[in-house]
Amino acid sequence: MVATTVARVPYSGPEGRVIFLNGTSSAGKTTLARAIQDQSDIPFVYWGIDTLFSLVPPNWGGGRDGPLSRSGFWYDRTTRDEDGHPQVVIRYGPVGRRMIRSACTAAASFARGGDSVVIDEMLLTPDLLLMWTEALAGLDVLLVGVMCPLAIAEQRETGRRNPPGLARGHLRTVHDHGVAYDMTVDTSTGTPTGLAEAVLLRQSGRR
Repeated sequence: MVATTVARVPYSGPEGRVIFLNGTSSAGKTTLARAIQDQSDIPFVYWGIDTLFSLVPPNWGGGRDGPLSRSGFWYDRTTRDEDGHPQVVIRYGPVGRRMIRSACTAAASFARGGDSVVIDEMLLTPDLLLMWTEALAGLDVLLVGVMCPLAIAEQRETGRRNPPGLARGHLRTVHDHGVAYDMTVDTSTGTPTGLAEAVLLRQSGRR
């Protein structure tokens, strides 16, 4: 086989925008992200935490809960909140953390290539925001905290495939990262379309 050399021309066009949505499970992030895509006059690529989980081999994921998941991702059902309510927390091991870092790089690559990205994230631990910050360094990022009352999140959780208690398990820690949001939205007080328009207006005002 004859080796060939491909000339790589650096991309010199504008970088894309990034809207980073962070909130607990069932807070309404995915619905908001899809509404942002629908309401925007520029294309936003969607990247979500479930995008990553769909790529994880089952033996390293929480569904099978086998020994390899302790290196990847698993559901910790042993914890309770301060009021004694059971909760579910997603834990990760070294393989899982490596996959998270790769996911950050992959999502950032869209923006560096000129495509805008809406990121639907649930920070499993507060320190992961630093990993995202490093991957997105130099890009135009709007950091949005997505909130809703726990009772509503748990009502949404009912009937979903997510384990009951997941919203409660990450309710406080997901926002405990020490970085101020550019804006917050409460998905229980507005329509997805209205909230998406507010987020897009805030994003456009930064340019």
